[in-house]
Amino acid sequence: MKKTLVCLMLVLALVLGCAAAETAETVKVEIRDSDGVTVLNELEIEKGAAVTDLGVTKDGYVLEGVYVTPALLRPYEQTPIEEDTVLFVAWKSAVVDERPWMLAGSLKGYPDNAWGQIWPQDDYLLAPVEDAFNTFAIEVNLYEGDEFKIAVIGEGYAWSDTDSLDSRNVVASEYLTGGEDAFDTGANIKVLQDGLYRLTLVTDAETISLCRISAERLGDAAPPPEVAYEFDLQVHASFLGWDVAQNVVLTRNGDEYLWYGVFDAAEDGEFGIKNYGTDAWFAGEDGANIPVAAGHYMVFIRLTEDNKLAEPIVVGEPAYYVVGTCGNKGWAADANADNTAYCMQAQDDGTYSLTVSFTEDDTDTWTEGKVAFKVVYGLGGLVGNDYWYGDGADNILVDPGDYTIRFDPATGAVTVE
Repeated sequence: MKKTLVCLMLVLALVLGCAAAETAETVKVEIRDSDGVTVLNELEIEKGAAVTDLGVTKDGYVLEGVYVTPALLRPYEQTPIEEDTVLFVAWKSAVVDERPWMLAGSLKGYPDNAWGQIWPQDDYLLAPVEDAFNTFAIEVNLYEGDEFKIAVIGEGYAWSDTDSLDSRNVVASEYLTGGEDAFDTGANIKVLQDGLYRLTLVTDAETISLCRISAERLGDAAPPPEVAYEFDLQVHASFLGWDVAQNVVLTRNGDEYLWYGVFDAAEDGEFGIKNYGTDAWFAGEDGANIPVAAGHYMVFIRLTEDNKLAEPIVVGEPAYYVVGTCGNKGWAADANADNTAYCMQAQDDGTYSLTVSFTEDDTDTWTEGKVAFKVVYGLGGLVGNDYWYGDGADNILVDPGDYTIRFDPATGAVTVE
């Protein structure tokens, strides 16, 4: 009897074990390459388990990361998998990166850096980190408002066309940020907080988009050096042969940090503005030179007191305008392409004229019933001090009525008929 009972218990155990095996659930995990399409491996794991071994390799590459989206934005963090899933892998080149990466920017603590124009550049080169593959670092004092990039820059301010890192490569944090959004390509990296920082660059020798810049705040920044900035701004351009002797020297607008000038481009080309007092270079927002077609141009550049670009450079074809208490009463602000009613027209004899009807609305309280105006030469709402023309240094005053205003650029004379 006992023998029979033992046999029954063994049979029951086997039946229960088989039932448990039949009810154990599994899920499929498909491993795809970074292109989002190529299947590298297929795994079958127990439901609720995590993937710990992908079972994939790629010659000449090391695994950069595993992601749950084909855009490679959301990393897989070995969380339990409850259903059939696709994971995506990203690879980094196993090639050793020997490029000379250099910090370049508008930096309060290092005014001589001047966006990488200092040479030799050893003080701003990122040094390889020992026992860390393709990892470079530099310790620098940075200040809120500083902007920089990390790039390969050769002698003569020769920025590499391909090896340049910007906001797309930064690991956003409370210390560093990029442009207005993640897709603001080419934007400078911006410093959000003063401090002594260790900037770390982890590179991929073949793919710029996989390079990452991060910041560790080590402590407070040293006080920035006091610098007496000198200003000698000149247009430096391809259509001038990049010849310093042909540079167009810009004029400062009184005590303002605004400079202006005019130049002619005999052919299509590009230009930037160099401050020969500090060797700082100013151009487009992304650091590239500003392209122009052949033509006649006026340019305005506004800087900050510490020799930074305060706003984008204004360049375009200028025109003569009648401005004053008339029209929008904006004076220099009315020297813009939208102000067609007060834009003077060129005549065959080289003069300019405008026929206009002034009304009571074109007067002001201080003019005692008169219309006050001058002729200006400018664009974009900007006029340099050298380009105001009136009754000598004074405004021209007339009663409301119909007039033809003539201007002779050769003499600066304004006449009213």
